[in-house]
Amino acid sequence: MEIDNWGFSSSWRKGSGDWEGIQKAIVKGERIQVIQEVGSTVWINTLPENHPFYFGFPDLGEGVDIKGRVWISFTQRQFALNSVFPKVQWHPRVLWVGIGCSRGIAKELIEFSLGDVFRSHHLALGAIAGITTIDLKSEEVGLLAYCQEREIILKTFSAEVLSLVRVPNPREIVAQYAQTPSVAEAAAILGAKGDLLVTKQVIKGDGGTVTLAIAISEQEYP
Repeated sequence: MEIDNWGFSSSWRKGSGDWEGIQKAIVKGERIQVIQEVGSTVWINTLPENHPFYFGFPDLGEGVDIKGRVWISFTQRQFALNSVFPKVQWHPRVLWVGIGCSRGIAKELIEFSLGDVFRSHHLALGAIAGITTIDLKSEEVGLLAYCQEREIILKTFSAEVLSLVRVPNPREIVAQYAQTPSVAEAAAILGAKGDLLVTKQVIKGDGGTVTLAIAISEQEYP
Protein backbone atom coordinates (compact mmCIF):
# COMPACT_ATOMS: atom_id res chain seq x y z
CA MET A 1 0.00 0.00 0.00
CA GLU A 2 1.79 3.10 -1.27
CA ILE A 3 0.99 6.14 0.85
CA ASP A 4 1.88 8.39 -2.10
CA ASN A 5 -0.92 6.74 -4.10
CA TRP A 6 -3.72 7.04 -1.58
CA GLY A 7 -6.83 7.96 -3.55
CA PHE A 8 -7.49 11.15 -1.57
CA SER A 9 -4.07 12.64 -2.27
CA SER A 10 -4.95 14.09 -5.69
CA SER A 11 -6.49 17.20 -4.15
CA TRP A 12 -4.15 17.39 -1.15
CA ARG A 13 -0.61 18.68 -0.97
CA LYS A 14 2.18 16.52 0.35
CA GLY A 15 3.88 18.15 3.33
CA SER A 16 7.10 17.52 5.18
CA GLY A 17 8.10 14.48 7.19
CA ASP A 18 9.76 11.09 7.02
CA TRP A 19 7.82 9.65 4.09
CA GLU A 20 10.25 6.81 3.56
CA GLY A 21 9.98 5.81 7.21
CA ILE A 22 6.18 5.85 7.10
CA GLN A 23 6.13 3.73 3.94
CA LYS A 24 8.45 1.16 5.51
CA ALA A 25 6.19 0.93 8.56
CA ILE A 26 3.13 0.45 6.33
CA VAL A 27 4.85 -2.34 4.37
CA LYS A 28 5.65 -4.08 7.67
CA GLY A 29 2.00 -3.79 8.69
CA GLU A 30 2.86 -1.70 11.74
CA ARG A 31 0.22 0.44 13.41
CA ILE A 32 0.07 3.97 11.94
CA GLN A 33 -1.89 6.68 13.74
CA VAL A 34 -3.94 8.97 11.46
CA ILE A 35 -5.11 12.31 12.83
CA GLN A 36 -7.41 14.08 10.39
CA GLU A 37 -8.42 17.63 11.30
CA VAL A 38 -9.85 18.83 7.97
CA GLY A 39 -10.85 17.55 4.56
CA SER A 40 -13.10 14.81 3.25
CA THR A 41 -13.05 11.42 4.95
CA VAL A 42 -14.46 9.51 1.96
CA TRP A 43 -10.99 8.08 1.28
CA ILE A 44 -11.27 5.91 4.39
CA ASN A 45 -13.88 3.79 2.63
CA THR A 46 -11.29 2.81 -0.01
CA LEU A 47 -8.91 1.20 2.48
CA PRO A 48 -8.62 -2.61 2.59
CA GLU A 49 -9.96 -4.44 5.63
CA ASN A 50 -6.47 -5.28 6.90
CA HIS A 51 -5.13 -1.71 6.75
CA PRO A 52 -2.64 -0.73 9.50
CA PHE A 53 -4.18 2.67 10.35
CA TYR A 54 -5.47 3.74 13.75
CA PHE A 55 -7.70 6.83 13.68
CA GLY A 56 -7.58 9.50 16.35
CA PHE A 57 -5.99 9.27 19.77
CA PRO A 58 -6.03 6.09 21.87
CA ASP A 59 -8.00 6.14 25.10
CA LEU A 60 -6.07 6.01 28.37
CA GLY A 61 -5.00 2.48 29.10
CA GLU A 62 -5.81 1.23 25.62
CA GLY A 63 -2.14 0.48 24.95
CA VAL A 64 -2.01 0.98 21.20
CA ASP A 65 1.52 0.37 19.92
CA ILE A 66 1.89 3.19 17.37
CA LYS A 67 4.85 3.08 14.97
CA GLY A 68 4.10 6.14 12.84
CA ARG A 69 1.80 9.12 12.52
CA VAL A 70 0.03 10.87 9.63
CA TRP A 71 -1.38 14.35 10.21
CA ILE A 72 -4.07 15.59 7.82
CA SER A 73 -4.26 19.27 8.60
CA PHE A 74 -3.88 22.88 7.45
CA THR A 75 -1.29 23.38 10.20
CA GLN A 76 2.43 23.36 9.44
CA ARG A 77 4.08 21.14 12.03
CA GLN A 78 7.78 20.89 12.75
CA PHE A 79 8.98 17.35 13.34
CA ALA A 80 12.07 16.58 15.41
CA LEU A 81 14.79 14.70 13.55
CA ASN A 82 15.21 12.27 16.46
CA SER A 83 11.52 11.41 16.75
CA VAL A 84 10.72 7.97 18.18
CA PHE A 85 8.73 7.12 15.04
CA PRO A 86 8.25 8.61 11.55
CA LYS A 87 5.68 11.37 11.04
CA VAL A 88 4.32 12.98 7.87
CA GLN A 89 1.69 15.53 6.99
CA TRP A 90 -0.86 15.94 4.21
CA HIS A 91 -2.46 19.34 3.63
CA PRO A 92 -6.03 19.40 2.28
CA ARG A 93 -6.52 22.62 0.36
CA VAL A 94 -9.02 24.36 2.63
CA LEU A 95 -7.53 27.83 3.16
CA TRP A 96 -8.67 30.82 1.09
CA VAL A 97 -6.50 33.92 1.17
CA GLY A 98 -8.15 37.27 0.61
CA ILE A 99 -5.70 39.87 -0.68
CA GLY A 100 -5.72 43.62 -1.16
CA CYS A 101 -2.59 45.26 -2.50
CA SER A 102 -1.01 48.40 -3.87
CA ARG A 103 -1.13 48.95 -7.61
CA GLY A 104 1.80 47.36 -9.43
CA ILE A 105 2.71 45.14 -6.48
CA ALA A 106 5.62 42.77 -7.08
CA LYS A 107 5.17 39.01 -6.96
CA GLU A 108 8.06 38.86 -4.48
CA LEU A 109 6.27 41.05 -1.93
CA ILE A 110 3.13 38.93 -2.21
CA GLU A 111 5.24 35.82 -1.71
CA PHE A 112 7.03 37.34 1.28
CA SER A 113 3.76 38.51 2.86
CA LEU A 114 2.09 35.13 2.56
CA GLY A 115 5.15 33.35 3.91
CA ASP A 116 5.42 35.73 6.84
CA VAL A 117 1.76 35.46 7.88
CA PHE A 118 1.58 31.70 7.36
CA ARG A 119 4.73 31.13 9.42
CA SER A 120 3.55 33.33 12.27
CA HIS A 121 0.25 31.47 12.46
CA HIS A 122 1.77 28.00 11.89
CA LEU A 123 -0.19 27.46 8.68
CA ALA A 124 0.85 25.39 5.68
CA LEU A 125 1.20 27.12 2.33
CA GLY A 126 0.29 23.78 0.80
CA ALA A 127 -3.18 24.12 2.33
CA ILE A 128 -4.04 27.15 0.17
CA ALA A 129 -7.09 26.42 -1.98
CA GLY A 130 -7.13 29.78 -3.73
CA ILE A 131 -6.56 33.50 -3.56
CA THR A 132 -9.43 35.97 -3.70
CA THR A 133 -9.58 39.71 -4.25
CA ILE A 134 -11.64 42.54 -5.70
CA ASP A 135 -12.19 42.53 -9.46
CA LEU A 136 -10.19 45.75 -9.74
CA LYS A 137 -7.13 43.57 -9.10
CA SER A 138 -7.99 40.88 -11.65
CA GLU A 139 -5.12 41.94 -13.92
CA GLU A 140 -2.55 42.74 -11.24
CA VAL A 141 0.62 41.29 -12.77
CA GLY A 142 2.37 40.33 -9.54
CA LEU A 143 -0.70 38.62 -8.17
CA LEU A 144 -1.31 36.72 -11.39
CA ALA A 145 2.32 35.65 -11.54
CA TYR A 146 2.24 34.31 -7.99
CA CYS A 147 -0.94 32.30 -8.61
CA GLN A 148 0.39 30.91 -11.89
CA GLU A 149 3.71 29.90 -10.35
CA ARG A 150 2.00 28.14 -7.44
CA GLU A 151 -0.83 26.72 -9.56
CA ILE A 152 -3.40 28.44 -7.35
CA ILE A 153 -6.78 29.63 -8.56
CA LEU A 154 -7.52 33.37 -8.40
CA LYS A 155 -11.13 34.41 -7.79
CA THR A 156 -12.37 37.99 -7.92
CA PHE A 157 -15.52 39.64 -6.63
CA SER A 158 -17.19 42.95 -7.36
CA ALA A 159 -17.15 45.75 -4.80
CA GLU A 160 -20.91 45.43 -4.52
CA VAL A 161 -20.70 41.77 -3.50
CA LEU A 162 -17.78 42.37 -1.12
CA SER A 163 -19.59 45.22 0.60
CA LEU A 164 -22.39 42.86 1.66
CA VAL A 165 -20.05 40.70 3.76
CA ARG A 166 -19.86 41.43 7.47
CA VAL A 167 -16.23 41.62 8.60
CA PRO A 168 -14.49 42.39 11.90
CA ASN A 169 -12.31 45.19 10.53
CA PRO A 170 -14.15 47.38 8.01
CA ARG A 171 -12.47 50.65 7.05
CA GLU A 172 -14.04 53.79 5.65
CA ILE A 173 -10.84 54.78 3.83
CA VAL A 174 -10.99 51.49 1.90
CA ALA A 175 -14.62 52.15 1.03
CA GLN A 176 -13.68 55.55 -0.40
CA TYR A 177 -11.17 53.94 -2.76
CA ALA A 178 -12.75 50.56 -3.54
CA GLN A 179 -16.47 51.12 -2.83
CA THR A 180 -16.37 48.40 -0.19
CA PRO A 181 -15.23 48.68 3.45
CA SER A 182 -13.29 45.43 3.16
CA VAL A 183 -11.35 43.62 0.46
CA ALA A 184 -9.10 41.04 2.12
CA GLU A 185 -11.44 39.82 4.87
CA ALA A 186 -14.59 39.91 2.75
CA ALA A 187 -12.89 38.17 -0.19
CA ALA A 188 -11.46 35.43 2.05
CA ILE A 189 -14.89 34.72 3.55
CA LEU A 190 -16.54 34.60 0.13
CA GLY A 191 -13.88 32.30 -1.29
CA ALA A 192 -14.05 29.84 1.58
CA LYS A 193 -17.78 30.17 2.22
CA GLY A 194 -16.61 29.85 5.79
CA ASP A 195 -15.22 31.71 8.78
CA LEU A 196 -12.09 33.79 9.11
CA LEU A 197 -9.11 31.98 10.57
CA VAL A 198 -6.76 34.97 10.42
CA THR A 199 -8.12 38.52 10.41
CA LYS A 200 -6.64 41.28 8.30
CA GLN A 201 -2.84 41.50 8.34
CA VAL A 202 -0.96 44.42 6.77
CA ILE A 203 2.57 43.95 5.42
CA LYS A 204 4.49 46.91 4.09
CA GLY A 205 7.50 46.66 1.80
CA ASP A 206 9.58 48.77 -0.54
CA GLY A 207 7.19 48.06 -3.40
CA GLY A 208 3.94 48.85 -1.59
CA THR A 209 1.53 47.23 0.84
CA VAL A 210 -0.17 43.84 0.95
CA THR A 211 -3.24 43.26 3.09
CA LEU A 212 -4.38 39.70 3.57
CA ALA A 213 -6.81 37.60 5.56
CA ILE A 214 -7.37 33.84 5.69
CA ALA A 215 -10.64 31.90 5.89
CA ILE A 216 -11.22 28.17 6.12
CA SER A 217 -13.58 26.06 4.04
CA GLU A 218 -15.40 22.97 5.26
CA GLN A 219 -14.21 20.98 2.24
CA GLU A 220 -10.96 20.97 0.31
CA TYR A 221 -10.67 22.46 -3.13
CA PRO A 222 -10.96 19.61 -5.68
